[in-house]
This record gives sequence, structure tokens and C-alpha cells, in this order.
Amino acid sequence: MTPLRFTHFLLVAFFPVFLFSCKEKQVTRAYYYWRSGTYVSDSEKSFLRQHAMQKLYAKCLDIDWNEVNQAHPLTITDVHEIAYALQTYDSMAIQVVPVVFITNKTFRHTDSADIPLLATRILRKCLPGFDEQAIPAEQWGRRNPVPVEIQFDCDWSATTKDKYFYFLQEIRRQLAGESISITATIRLHQYKYPTKTGVPPVDRGMLMIYNVEKLTDYASSNSIFDYKKAKTYFTDNRPYPLPLDVALPAYSWGIIFRQGKFYQIENNLNPDTLQKSTFLRNTRGNTWKVTADTVFYDVFLRPGDEIRLEKIDEQTLRQAAQLAGKAINTDSFTVTLFELSDAEIKNYQHETIEQVYNGFVH
Repeated sequence: MTPLRFTHFLLVAFFPVFLFSCKEKQVTRAYYYWRSGTYVSDSEKSFLRQHAMQKLYAKCLDIDWNEVNQAHPLTITDVHEIAYALQTYDSMAIQVVPVVFITNKTFRHTDSADIPLLATRILRKCLPGFDEQAIPAEQWGRRNPVPVEIQFDCDWSATTKDKYFYFLQEIRRQLAGESISITATIRLHQYKYPTKTGVPPVDRGMLMIYNVEKLTDYASSNSIFDYKKAKTYFTDNRPYPLPLDVALPAYSWGIIFRQGKFYQIENNLNPDTLQKSTFLRNTRGNTWKVTADTVFYDVFLRPGDEIRLEKIDEQTLRQAAQLAGKAINTDSFTVTLFELSDAEIKNYQHETIEQVYNGFVH
């Protein structure tokens, strides 16, 4: 082959690859709404508009299990009221996605024979009108906007995998014929070991780039996100066998320990509040020790209790986004930040949020 023909061969062979690699990706902007109640504040609405959010993932149900009630909801949020208010009253072009959080304990104790009924009850709460026991399907859109997606959040394990996957298959069967996408959250350990943990039978996965350690671990410094620990989950170059969206941490919380053991989570804390509290003494980094009996945010604290403030600053958020980019395996995907609240959105500059979303486009 002559040099000229060889050059022509190279151009023809690699031109399609070049086009693919330079193709601009379609990024859907989203946020998580993770609280009870349906009120979205004016500042939160303004935030959603300023950043052109297209989706709001809103927790609809919090499912747990006990011997008396079996599988039951701890909290119920009418996410359809949120959708109706944002889309109708505020004229926002935003899709509200109901999210169902289910504890792993629920699948450990629920009998396989009861899973179809569990799926039905959950769908009745999240999708009013989906069966004959609610309003007719043709009336869905009149008061309750039909969601384009429903998401399930469960940190399943090897022992509950079969039941959880059966549950998801049952959800798909009961929604057959409806144009509703089924998605599931994927933890980092499930992402790294798909052969061991299994791949959920859903349309897409939402990879959570946070909760790298157990929040109950007293020795941890930041259970939300640690770059060095998180990057160990991204050592395999093989794409995950399911189209992925990504969720990034943009939140903070205070974790209270008593005698070195996890006691409670307290949200909406910040360094200034802790620094100015006379009953607290900063002992190391992001940890404060209680020096006197007191009631703090309706929590009774004793001397010796410790509060570890975990937060995600702007630099850490960018680091999480950088890692998330390694997991992207499609040209069209959703980038979601957790979570929407007046307190949390104040922690990030407008430019930082824009950089995070725009960084996924190319």
C-alpha cells in the first residue's frame, strides 16, 4: 500500500471514531427533593429556574418493615401536588419523578409471595389512577400529571438481590403498556462489582457518587464523600452493563455520637452555628464536643457527646463530578444533585453549579 493510500485508509478508519468522541452529549439537569411536605419555596423555585432544571426527583414513599405492620410506609409525600403546582401555577417545564426508598430490611423479611401485592400498593401511592381501584387512567393528567419515570432506591445485598429484582420485574409487568421509565439507584459497591451484586432489571441506573462510608462509623471524617476512597471504585474501564445517570452530593449534615456510637443525624447545621454555641468545643477538624447538658435543635445532648459536621464544599463537588464522568456510558443522561433546600443551595455559587452541569456536555 502506497503512503498516500495508507493515509487515506487511516482517515477513513478513524474519522467515525473522531466524530463519536467529539459528539456533544445531551445532559438533563435534575435535583433531588428529599423531604416530607409539598411546599417548594420561592428561593428554591428561583434556583430551579436559574439553572434550567428539567427534572425534580421527589421522594414519594419511605418503605420499611416491622413485625406488626410488615412492609409499610414511614412517610408519604404527594409528589403529584408538587408537579401540579410547579407545572400549572408556576408554569415551569419540569418533570417531577416519584422516588420510592425501600430499606434492605424490607426485602429480607418480605415473603416472595407477597411481592406482587407490595408492588401494587406502591404503584397506587406513586401513580394515582394506574389501576381500576383509583381514578380512570384517562383522567391522570387532569389533576395529577403523569410522570415519565419512577425511581426505586434500595441498597440491596447478595441475600436480598433476588427478591428486589423480582419486585422490579413485577413493577415492570404491572406498568406494561405505560410510557413510564423505571430506574433504580446504584451504590458505588454495586457499580464496581456488578457480577457479584447483580444488575437490576430496569431501564437505567442512577449512580450515587456519595455515601462512600457508613455514616455510623465513628472513625470516618466524612462519610458523604472522600475523593481518595471514592476513586477506588472507578478502577475498571469496562462500562457498567446498564445505561447510567449520575447523582452528586451537594449537601451537609451533622452526625451526633454518644460514647463513640452513632446517636442521630441533624440537618441544617453549619460551622458558624457550632462555633458560636457556648456549650460546644471544637476538638478536631469538623468535630465538636458537648460540654454541658443542653437541648440543641430539639435534641437533648449530654457532656461528652460529639457532633461531626460533614459537608461538601465546591471543590469537593467538582471532584465528585470528575469521577462521575468516568461512569457515563451513553450520550444522553441525567445529572442530579442532592439535595434541594434553602439551606443547601446557599452553599454553592451560581457559577459552580453551572460548571458542574456543563462539564458533562463535552
